[in-house]
Amino acid sequence: MSGRKAAALACTLLAWGLRLCAIGLIALTIALSFSGMATRLGIVNLVLDIAQVLPAVIAGWGLVATPFGGVFRLDFVIVALVLFLADYVLLRIADALRY
Repeated sequence: MSGRKAAALACTLLAWGLRLCAIGLIALTIALSFSGMATRLGIVNLVLDIAQVLPAVIAGWGLVATPFGGVFRLDFVIVALVLFLADYVLLRIADALRY
């Protein structure tokens, strides 16, 4: 396997990992939009851990109460969008490395 193909494979695997993280954040945002869902699912500590890992600039930014009794976390959505963008860029780099 050449170096370029190995780099393309590494970019592809990293892109898939980022995509899975972004999908997880979106699913978490949807779950938090409903009243008491975090408690029922037992993910309160997970949400707190993710919130602490976020950059200080956006951590806790854009918390909006939903009509369902939960909270919409815009900071999670922003991070998910950045992860989707990084996924796209890495896949384009991988394609360029293959040819």
